[in-house]
Amino acid sequence: MAYSKKPADSKKRIPSQLVGVRMLFFRFFSSISNIRFVSIMFMLWAVSTSHAEAGAFQNQPRPGLAAKYKGDRGIEKDSDVIFVENFEEGTLDAVTSRWESVRSAEIMSLSKDVPETSGGKHSLLMTHIGGRGTGGHLYRRLSPGYEQLYVRFYVKFAPDCYPIHHFFHVGGYNPPTPWPQGGAGIRPAGNERFSTGIEPHGQKWQWDFYSYWMGMRSSPDEKSWGHDFINDKSLKVERGQWMCIELMMTMNDRVTETNGELALWIDGRAISHLGKGFPKGKWVWDSFYPNPNGASFEGFRWRSDPKLNINFLWVLFYITKVPPDHVSKVWFDDIVVAKKYIGPIVPVNGK
Repeated sequence: MAYSKKPADSKKRIPSQLVGVRMLFFRFFSSISNIRFVSIMFMLWAVSTSHAEAGAFQNQPRPGLAAKYKGDRGIEKDSDVIFVENFEEGTLDAVTSRWESVRSAEIMSLSKDVPETSGGKHSLLMTHIGGRGTGGHLYRRLSPGYEQLYVRFYVKFAPDCYPIHHFFHVGGYNPPTPWPQGGAGIRPAGNERFSTGIEPHGQKWQWDFYSYWMGMRSSPDEKSWGHDFINDKSLKVERGQWMCIELMMTMNDRVTETNGELALWIDGRAISHLGKGFPKGKWVWDSFYPNPNGASFEGFRWRSDPKLNINFLWVLFYITKVPPDHVSKVWFDDIVVAKKYIGPIVPVNGK
């Protein structure tokens, strides 16, 4: 549609009533107190928008980077991809050479059991035998460090796998180190570390987060253990089948703010998204329980120092209190770290 100005002779005199209304309107919005009112209204609008965005996260499927690469073939060449581990190097030594810290390589092997949609032929199998150690890990830095990252991996637990103590972690150290650090039960200071695990939570076999950061609460024993935020009894870990897990972490963009975020997808389905003002729920010691009638989540102040960012990946299989000689197996495959949402693998034609 085209628009044009009206001829000059078509102008009409503005009624005096409208002139008066315009003057009142001007005076209203010119006063300092009412400017404050407008500011408050804008902030309320912004909060409602953030809640709407959180709702959109939960309700809309998202195409990801993987949609462009069937079977994940070639995904490592994408400009938004930072690191890929598909365990296709040919030998276990070639795989472990790409990681800075390898613990208990003797329990690791390459397996031909892969996700149905994978374009590869091998996965990594970790096999633990009760009474012989506490599992193993692969760890590496993600240089130079990032303000937001998406980490996707595939995992499969044997049907008789014993409950796991701790699992897959992402986080940051300042300064970055070529090995994972300790700190269990200790609240981070804000300038040295933070982390989030995606864990099957022991006897529950229920997916949830396990996070350490400077704003965490204390447990009944007055220590600060990793916090969980989903607490959905229906979110069971399906042993005996491959699952696609994806984590998103966003740093607080001013070190004094609590606008850091955390999100989780399972098999491409949005499970949880936490940030400043969403979701609603309540705290019970170190556990957050989502509830639409509760208070708004405060968000994450992951750090107090801008030098601290997301800079490590820790593929962890930590298992304790296992009956002697009980065999527990976990498979990992198709790990991708990227700057954008990745999503599940798209099947190769004919597979």
